[in-house]
Amino acid sequence: MKGHLYKRILSRLKIGNIELPNRIVFGAHPTNFASRNLLSDRHVAYYRERARGGAGMIVLEEQLVHPSDLPYEKALFGFSEEIIPGYRRVAEAVHEHGAVVVAQLNHSGMQSEGSTAMHVLWAPGTVPDVVSREVPKAMEESDIAEVTGGFARAAGHAVAGGLDGVEINAAQFSLVRQFMSPLTNRRADSYGGSLANRLRFCIEILKAVRAVLGEDRLLGIRLCGDELAPWGGLTPEDAAEIAVELEKLDVLDYLTVSAGSLYSLHLSAATFYIEPGFAVEAAAKIKKAVRLPVFAEGRIHRPEYAARIVDEGLVDGVYMNRALICDPWLPRKLERGEVERVRECLSCNQGCQVRHAMGKPLSCAVNPVAGREYEEETAGLRPAGAPKKVLVVGGGPAGMEAARTAAIRGHRVILWEAGPAPGGALAACAHIGEFARLLKTWARELADCGVAVVTGKYCRPEDVLAERPDALVLATGSRTAKPAFPVRKCPAVTAREAAVKPDGVGKTVLFWDEVGDRVMARAVEKLLAGGKTVYFVTPDLFAGGKLAATLELTPFYRRFMAGAAEIFTSSLVIEVDGGRAVVENRFGGRTVTLTGIDTLVYNCWPRPDESLYLALKDRVEEVYRAGDCLAPRGIAEAVRDGYLIGKSL
Repeated sequence: MKGHLYKRILSRLKIGNIELPNRIVFGAHPTNFASRNLLSDRHVAYYRERARGGAGMIVLEEQLVHPSDLPYEKALFGFSEEIIPGYRRVAEAVHEHGAVVVAQLNHSGMQSEGSTAMHVLWAPGTVPDVVSREVPKAMEESDIAEVTGGFARAAGHAVAGGLDGVEINAAQFSLVRQFMSPLTNRRADSYGGSLANRLRFCIEILKAVRAVLGEDRLLGIRLCGDELAPWGGLTPEDAAEIAVELEKLDVLDYLTVSAGSLYSLHLSAATFYIEPGFAVEAAAKIKKAVRLPVFAEGRIHRPEYAARIVDEGLVDGVYMNRALICDPWLPRKLERGEVERVRECLSCNQGCQVRHAMGKPLSCAVNPVAGREYEEETAGLRPAGAPKKVLVVGGGPAGMEAARTAAIRGHRVILWEAGPAPGGALAACAHIGEFARLLKTWARELADCGVAVVTGKYCRPEDVLAERPDALVLATGSRTAKPAFPVRKCPAVTAREAAVKPDGVGKTVLFWDEVGDRVMARAVEKLLAGGKTVYFVTPDLFAGGKLAATLELTPFYRRFMAGAAEIFTSSLVIEVDGGRAVVENRFGGRTVTLTGIDTLVYNCWPRPDESLYLALKDRVEEVYRAGDCLAPRGIAEAVRDGYLIGKSL
């Protein structure tokens, strides 16, 4: 049954004059791996691993076509001849494993970052970007011709570098889409007004690029199937009409369809809040209108779903970017009938969203070697020289990954978990399908590599000493600090406790949040879903500050604003006494007294749980700390800690 399900998605697909080995594509995304804005050893290893894992086609990180565009500091200079040797190295690495490789060519237009290069933004007009609020320069016709030439020049570099073709970005973060859209193109010349005029820039680019590529190399375009703007903008009907007009040029080999624009940035890498395949409907509408192969992208992370939409003929193939960051071997596992061994992407965006000024390199919350493949090629997991008895205390992400990695290397591993099942901090998110499935995958991996898991085991120092391990890994997590304000005669629980057991919380809740993280969001949502009245207080200017970087803020706010009884930002809780709470604004000094409070739920900054470490660090020869008990951070850091400890034992 499973073999039949994946038969079509694993079948070959001809696009242009090239045949893909399957219909799974690893699409373009920022990595921040560049060295001097050129492809690095890190890129080569990263793309090689996805080709080894079975991706049918790989689309390289966007290549800038003109010096007027620098959306992030380590973007790749496709306009420079110096990029060609890097292309050759990547092409050789990818072709060795049978995959096709193309470069995405792009100019970000008004969605670039003028302050990075101190260059004025170029755009169809002077409409400011909704994020940076920066007003761009309206491009003159000479600017348009220069950028068009830049696309052709960059395509020539791809040809010289041995790539199989190029993909033009005309979707999110794209000047080409900005010319297509009536929201951002308000020109009165031959490049604005009617759809035919708004398409002129794109058509000129496609013709110029095809002239450079010749007939043997691929030319694809990534279209916006729906801008999902609050007013106007490109609709699925517009996108289908655009696709028809572009197909008439007879220069394209395939279309890729995404959704979202500068007015819906949270969909550029949709989180677990958003339904899977949110752009598939628009892609299917385009597929009905054209003969070209059509690919869909947009939170297509589960193999079963990807296979179904291909099998039903909604699209010809799928882009599974984050899924292949998380598990590069997903296609090979499907080929071998091992879908249950796929590490599923959480859609959490904790490490993989790096298109911003911070410049940190791409990573993954649950794949500890994502972005570090170049290190693993020379110093990956090796069999243990002398197998040890390893005791891991704590079954959260850090503990599970340490246990798994150590066992793979041949150590005899025992994992003690105080709760009824491994999970640790992830238990607060276990109601979300992706997190629940990840915990099942981890449990299966632990069983497969022979880890002895003991649950319900509250560990004391004497228990560890009696076990006599050769190495001790402490992954005991953290504890939430108590609020600084006085609390009298009022039940109080942590946000994590409220998320796991919302029924244990009273009907009317005072929610104090200092952190603005995912724990807060899950707890608030569970309380609201349970019909609780929630008075939310935070000292920050807005709720959920940590959710912005992971693109969770907008969908969270839609739920939050609809359900919260009252929200007090820039405010402090002065005291809680019985059912009464006093809240004061930090800036204006305005004081509000709330009554009828049944329970205080608090989300204060966590503190490492160091008790076992302090008791045992001088009594066991090898002691390691991983995850929050070392320093409270995120899932990605915890998993990486666990992996490195397991690797080093």
